[in-house]
Amino acid sequence: MIRIHNAALPASEFEDANLSGSRFIDVNLEEAVFSDVNLDNVLISDARAYHATFRKTSMESATFENIDMRSVALRHVDLDGASIRFASLVNLSIAECDVRGMSIDGYLVTDLLKLVAPEIEQEVDER
Repeated sequence: MIRIHNAALPASEFEDANLSGSRFIDVNLEEAVFSDVNLDNVLISDARAYHATFRKTSMESATFENIDMRSVALRHVDLDGASIRFASLVNLSIAECDVRGMSIDGYLVTDLLKLVAPEIEQEVDER
């Protein structure tokens, strides 16, 4: 497990790395890029991550709390069981991701999607 505390890592690039179980506390991840990274069970707290990109990344059971995720892009990310609390999600983009079990402020994302787009319910259930 890696613990990073009170660090400035803007525009950092993480590629083909296993960071599962790591702790990022009070970090600046602005414009960081995570590609083919294992972030299962990671904790990112009190962080700035706006304009960060996560692609082909596993974030199962990850916890994001008190985090600025404005304009973050998530592509081909496994978010099963991930939890986001107390976050700014303005312009957050989630595409082709597994969101089953993912929650935002305690609400399952799959339930939220069913409320705003009932046609998605069938697609989510088929997966």
